[in-house]
Amino acid sequence: MSLSPCCNLCGASQGLSKCAACKVTPYCSRDHQILDREKHATLCKAVKRARSVVEREEQDLRDEPGDGLFTPANPFETSVGHFWGIHSTRDYMRARFALVEAILKLKTFDAVKSAADHIRDLLRLCRSDNMGVRDMLPALYLRLGRDQDAYDFIKWYETTGNEGDYDWGDMELPYLDVVNADVFESPGYLCSRYGNVAYLVSVALLKIRLLLDLVALLNAGSLGPRLPQELLDRVKYFIPSTEPVRKNREAMSSTNYTDLIVKLSSQVDELFSAVDRLNEYFWPALLNPGANLTARPSSYSPGSREDMQLKLQYCYDSWIETPGSIDFIRTMSGTKK
Repeated sequence: MSLSPCCNLCGASQGLSKCAACKVTPYCSRDHQILDREKHATLCKAVKRARSVVEREEQDLRDEPGDGLFTPANPFETSVGHFWGIHSTRDYMRARFALVEAILKLKTFDAVKSAADHIRDLLRLCRSDNMGVRDMLPALYLRLGRDQDAYDFIKWYETTGNEGDYDWGDMELPYLDVVNADVFESPGYLCSRYGNVAYLVSVALLKIRLLLDLVALLNAGSLGPRLPQELLDRVKYFIPSTEPVRKNREAMSSTNYTDLIVKLSSQVDELFSAVDRLNEYFWPALLNPGANLTARPSSYSPGSREDMQLKLQYCYDSWIETPGSIDFIRTMSGTKK
């Protein structure tokens, strides 16, 4: 249900080395890199160009002497957390985001990890996130199999991050400090009239992943009479693809998953309805994305088709990389008509 490091040509997972130019595309051998070169070259060059721009912009900022008033010297040392408020940092921030966009077109594990690391660092440099990059991160975490990190990130932004008196300019305040939040809890706090569609969609996918794991464990339970308990426990350990299920002692030791499956199904239904209420275009577009995946809206308003296009582009790969998830939504969409 998530990406893993593998050769970009054959899928092998051993003896990997990365392309020296883009730094995020692995190959198992020099021969396979050569065979893939024609297909890889365009995107690779785009990443290399984007990285060069970032490096140039970063060096300019590090060399910044400051004017003692509006522009501090070397903001990487003096103004972490406040970047967008300093006009001279904005070209760098835009260049860093352009690099993220270029990297994500490569669709490898290393590319997604690199993009997630860049976004997390952009948030470190500009805690108030004037560019809105925080909406992208949960889906990237899900693609990396970091389901718990995705939920913790969303939980912080939808609780502490939503407090009206939180001072985004105070770097001493706790930031993204939620750890091991309960992924099985009710999503009701996310489903307000002002809910974040990007977060709702990611939590919906996370809950579906949990559901699929539990159904697989339920099916494995039918082997019980034919296998010794010790062997069955070993088999069950390797079934879940999500870390939250593997670490849930109750789920892993249970022989009856019905109540938890019913609970999660109800939560997914609640999330589905919340997304549909906030943006009626999203679920139909997830099922039939078409040109929405390549649209470049210059502006958008909440609930608009353009808003849907951005959110869909942020998360679509996380859905197609989770077998069964889109069919799950297709079934729900049919029952809601």
